[in-house]
Amino acid sequence: MALRESMPSSGRRKESRHHHPHSHTQPSHQSQSQSRSQSRSLSPHGQPLVTSGTDSSNRRLASGDVEQENERLKRKIDALELEKAERARKSQKRGTAKSIESQGRGLCRMASMFTPIAHVVMCYYRYNPDVSEEEEEVDFAELGEKEKEEYWQGKIEKSTFKRNIWAYYIVKDMIAGFHEAVTGVINGEVGGVTSLCRQLQKGATQARGEDIHTLQAEVANWLNSRPPGKCAHPILSTKSRANRGFKHDLTGKLLCPIHLDWSNITIRAQIRAKNIKTSNSFFLRCFYHDEEGDADDVEKGFLRSTLLIQVWQQIFRSSGSITSDTSSSPHSSENEFNDAQSDTALAPAPRSSKTRASTKHTVAQIYGLTKVTPRTIAYSCVLLRFSLSNATSWGQDSSFNYEGLYNEIVDYFEGKDEVLQDELNGLLEWWNEQAFAEEDASKSITPSVHFQNVLDEQRAAKRAAAQDVREGDNENGSDRRVGTDS
Repeated sequence: MALRESMPSSGRRKESRHHHPHSHTQPSHQSQSQSRSQSRSLSPHGQPLVTSGTDSSNRRLASGDVEQENERLKRKIDALELEKAERARKSQKRGTAKSIESQGRGLCRMASMFTPIAHVVMCYYRYNPDVSEEEEEVDFAELGEKEKEEYWQGKIEKSTFKRNIWAYYIVKDMIAGFHEAVTGVINGEVGGVTSLCRQLQKGATQARGEDIHTLQAEVANWLNSRPPGKCAHPILSTKSRANRGFKHDLTGKLLCPIHLDWSNITIRAQIRAKNIKTSNSFFLRCFYHDEEGDADDVEKGFLRSTLLIQVWQQIFRSSGSITSDTSSSPHSSENEFNDAQSDTALAPAPRSSKTRASTKHTVAQIYGLTKVTPRTIAYSCVLLRFSLSNATSWGQDSSFNYEGLYNEIVDYFEGKDEVLQDELNGLLEWWNEQAFAEEDASKSITPSVHFQNVLDEQRAAKRAAAQDVREGDNENGSDRRVGTDS
């Protein structure tokens, strides 16, 4: 015990006599004084303190205890400092990872929706720009069934590789330092490219999940808010997709390929009974102007859907629900696709609580997106189709080839068909007019020029008027002086 260790032997003997159970002798005044002195020499926790006592061995013992306590405290302080430094390092590491994840949020939306960024990088490692991409002409009449299948398989692989290389260069422009990290590994430097790709992919996946969740509610709001007779009946839930898909008359019509007549009760029943396949066509009504298409001219009105424009704006401009005033632009070069009295024109719809606050930057602003790109259209097509379905969760709907839809839309624009290039450019111009309908006057100098011109003109007129008044006064003064002299 600390008390016994700090007391001299005589003190211990007196204490033992004092506390003997059979002793009735009262302690002397000297014993009481010594006890009080010993009690004062203890800390509140029972540890000995340095005292001014006369016992040299007691002083040496107390001094040694203090040195041990100081050493213990020093070790504890050092341990706390190391722990603090480790926490700061981990916090900084988490902050860096979080920053990389945030940079990856645009990957699915703008670069590659289904191919992981790590696979895109691997394609870039294998890419040789000096290899000719020209394809040999093939006479299909001379090919057997197996050779035709091999030909198309090879064509698909080439298209996939080309699509991934294009995605790499999009990512290179989006994320500063990405290309340098990748080329560092190519040159033999060991780097954290695998970790980098994993963190970027995590951010991309999170952003896609947020878009899916937001559009689940928004698409329901838009369809529920259509004019009477054109709106969803029964009302679509904003919290679940369970009552959508071909079960619902409106979503079923939008998901129906244009070569099938959804208004035909027999056809509708066969589709719902899965006696008629709908998964072998990407020409869905939800992608067409007025949600009607011509099976004999599939490009007429294709990708000009009001609903598709709404999805794009919600993802990239976060404009909330869109009314009929902004769903059709009066500046379109093709009036047939801008009928203000369209059956799909929308009544004002309530804004979703998922709409971004106006104080935050939109996706388009963050990435400097001032024009619609083919891959953002393809991304919107996939999410629109999924939002109309009754799929329980992303990745669980095996009844439709979402990746195939995305790839075909991308290749539709990026196929570099010179014959169709003008038409495709016209389609992108139409998209830009719809998606960026309002004029961007934030950096225009026209108001400043007008401001200065008006000021200059009016000031000049005032100066001229004042000059006329002065000249008139001078003439009148001269006339009065002449009259006086005469």
